Amino acid sequence: MELDNKTYNEYDAVYRYKKSIQLDNFFGFVILAPLVFVFGRYFKEYLVLRQVFLLLVVIGFSCFFLSDKIFKGASLGKRIYKIKLVSSTENENVPIISIIYRRFLEVWIHPVFTKMTFLEKSRYIDQNTGSRIVISEHKR
Repeated sequence: MELDNKTYNEYDAVYRYKKSIQLDNFFGFVILAPLVFVFGRYFKEYLVLRQVFLLLVVIGFSCFFLSDKIFKGASLGKRIYKIKLVSSTENENVPIISIIYRRFLEVWIHPVFTKMTFLEKSRYIDQNTGSRIVISEHKR
């Protein structure tokens, strides 16, 4: 069975999207996990350190959920795999709430807990957020 060009491009974008989610989650873990392990033992002793830790965690999660907006439509994982997030309607920026909701769905809809394939997950996220992933060669 031969794939037409449109179907091949969609599958290629979804494959890259899957890998970019894994990479973004890894980056988020690498940044946030050391904070917990390094500062965890000092919580009971220093109140100021607890407040600094809380601030760093809030900043870390904000960067994680807003990475597509911070990096202009493509988080670090998306940039590595040369894809970007665009609005489903032409000539429109992706709203921040859609970016946050998209990132939440990427994390929440996990293959272990749902019976969705990744292609179904990708289409579901696209439909619910009003945005989609496209292959885009970034200028270096």
